[in-house]
Amino acid sequence: MSHHLDDHELASAAVGGPLESERLAHLEGCVSCRRSVKLFLDHVENRRRTMEEETPNWDDHLAEVLGSLPSVPAAPISIRRRWLNPLLAAAATITIAVGAGMFVHKSGPAPAPTPRPEIAIEEILAQADSLLAEDGILDFDVLDNITDDDLTALLGTQNS
Repeated sequence: MSHHLDDHELASAAVGGPLESERLAHLEGCVSCRRSVKLFLDHVENRRRTMEEETPNWDDHLAEVLGSLPSVPAAPISIRRRWLNPLLAAAATITIAVGAGMFVHKSGPAPAPTPRPEIAIEEILAQADSLLAEDGILDFDVLDNITDDDLTALLGTQNS
């Protein structure tokens, strides 16, 4: 016993599409499947008729729109008025460009700092060497004898 045709097979049979030979034999012998195909075709035909009735009459719409338009044509725009808007737009563009240029020019990069006079490093080192060479100016032996505990104590008293 073969099963009834599914929806895809019914639609294919309705439009004359291919079916397997055993499914075609079932369709020819089954009243229920033939009735389903006929109902499908009737539904398609009813929908087609409904769509044709729902299609608007574009000629009527065109006549309605044209009837609502003024019968007098619009007055031509004078040459003076035609050039006014582009001229004003060009003037505004030039004004903005000049203003932006002036702003950028005035607020340009900051001036370079004035250079400091050159310090003669060799001269400073020579003076330091001469001061260190003199006896009694600096006693590095005292600094060598300071321990870490002395530094901690010294720094602790300065911070408080």
